[in-house]
Amino acid sequence: MNEREEALDFLARLGANPAVAFHEAGVAATVRAILDETGVGYSVDEFGNILARLPGSDPDVPPIAVVAHMDHPGFELVELHGHGGEFVADALGGIPASSFAAGVPLKVVMPGGRRVAAVTAGPYGEESERKALVRVSDATLAAELPLPSAAVFDLVDFELDGEYIRMRAVDDLAGCASALAALARLSRSGDQPEGDVYALFTRAEEVGLVGARLAADARLLPPGTLVISAESSRTLPGAEQGRGPVIRVGDAGSTFDADAESVLIRAREMLNQREGGFASQRQLMSGGVCEASAFAAYGYRTTGIAFPLGNYHNGAPEGRIEAEYIHVEDFLGGVALMEEAARRVSDRVNTAFRSRLRAVPEDMRLRLTERPG
Repeated sequence: MNEREEALDFLARLGANPAVAFHEAGVAATVRAILDETGVGYSVDEFGNILARLPGSDPDVPPIAVVAHMDHPGFELVELHGHGGEFVADALGGIPASSFAAGVPLKVVMPGGRRVAAVTAGPYGEESERKALVRVSDATLAAELPLPSAAVFDLVDFELDGEYIRMRAVDDLAGCASALAALARLSRSGDQPEGDVYALFTRAEEVGLVGARLAADARLLPPGTLVISAESSRTLPGAEQGRGPVIRVGDAGSTFDADAESVLIRAREMLNQREGGFASQRQLMSGGVCEASAFAAYGYRTTGIAFPLGNYHNGAPEGRIEAEYIHVEDFLGGVALMEEAARRVSDRVNTAFRSRLRAVPEDMRLRLTERPG
């Protein structure tokens, strides 16, 4: 299996595990399995966040970390409603408004990962409560269902469709898979990065960046770490599919850090030189908030990589519920950018732009000296 196939395989394996906030066990187990296979060490904190680490060769070089989350918007069944396999369900995350209408196909995730067919039966309570009724098709299985249980949209786990990857949960399994693929490449390269390289896989992002906030508050990453949020974010002008991963300068809540971003800029420059061209974009991705903002609030220097996303949170035109999708080359370009960034931490001061600003032409210096005003 070559590196391209490996990255896509990681993403497909993660996609085989339906997950919503607080119900990420299947994704987490797959993340741990891939780390075990690639020989990358990891730990799990008290909240269930997974922290992988590749040690660097120089303790004076700041660590770098890629942060991605394991959950996706969906429903959580919380209460039995009458008889006939009907349940009250809470919306977890920003699902489309049409999700609350009757007739939306779902899969309820049983213990052990078994999926049971279900369908929405209309909204429940006040609109502001964001609740729906969910009817499980098999009344016998419904009686065995532990509460709370996750319910996800009945959409494809993973599908390669020409130039696109279609999944129920590109957001943020593409971030998780790209981080895993970058770690795998670094770990077997034989060329140890200067600084420590981390990947943090978090929980419950879709309900308020919860896992990331708890990890940042606990200083799970060393305070000097440069933090890269890896996300799929809705397409925008200047952040379009097929034009490469986006170096994300901010989100809907905050702008990020120029020093952290310079690692990605320098990595992009080196990839351009080595490969004779590297497609990428740079943009303020204001369509949502990502985990870089959580870490920035706790004093970390942050930046981001985003994959331009179609059908954000499964919201398709005209209220349809459909699979999310990203461009294959954007995803693979993101993996390459992460891998190269891990090698460019100490070199980040040497971006072409910074070098140009530091080199004031001597004739201009002299002219200002000779004519001070």
